[in-house]
Amino acid sequence: MGRPSKIATADIAAAALEMFGTRGLHATSIAAVAEKVGLTDAGLLHHFPNRAALLDATLRVGSERQLDRMRALVADGGLRAIRSMRVWGEVMTESPELAAFETLIGAEAVLENSTLRDWTQRRYHAVRGLVSGLIREGVDRGEIRRDVDPEREAYDLIAWLDGIRLQWLLSDPELDLGAAVAQHFDQLVARLEAPGSDTPQAP
Repeated sequence: MGRPSKIATADIAAAALEMFGTRGLHATSIAAVAEKVGLTDAGLLHHFPNRAALLDATLRVGSERQLDRMRALVADGGLRAIRSMRVWGEVMTESPELAAFETLIGAEAVLENSTLRDWTQRRYHAVRGLVSGLIREGVDRGEIRRDVDPEREAYDLIAWLDGIRLQWLLSDPELDLGAAVAQHFDQLVARLEAPGSDTPQAP
């Protein structure tokens, strides 16, 4: 009685993402998510037949949320796109539960028998491809030095972002994540930029 008869699957996945990010992957049950969204266990299982299906949908919701922001930031391509990514720290602070969720997923995925391993590897491959592609584009445009190794820079950047995110999650509010990420990208651009490049500054 008093419970909604219909709820969008995306809303359930969004609620699950928040709970996974605040309670942990193993401490978040079907029953807990069902209660949060106002459904019975059976009602939630009507949308997702098992916990694995719910987690899979949650991964997609989290990925799409970040991809939408990333696409807008890197639309200009090349060095301008890398400059624009200096606000990524602020993006992470807007959704700490998503930052925590991604950190937990990464930790779980290191186990060889983890069902999350393949998804996480594909995600890292895609992000590395995006970053290295932006750098190659910058090289082709004459914005970035030709002696830069795009693949190595992509690995280094992703490793740094993962590390600063973890430190922020453990030290908040001591660490100003937005300022730390902005400074890192400013230093990265200064190191990558080709001499004499007249690439316009990001807004």
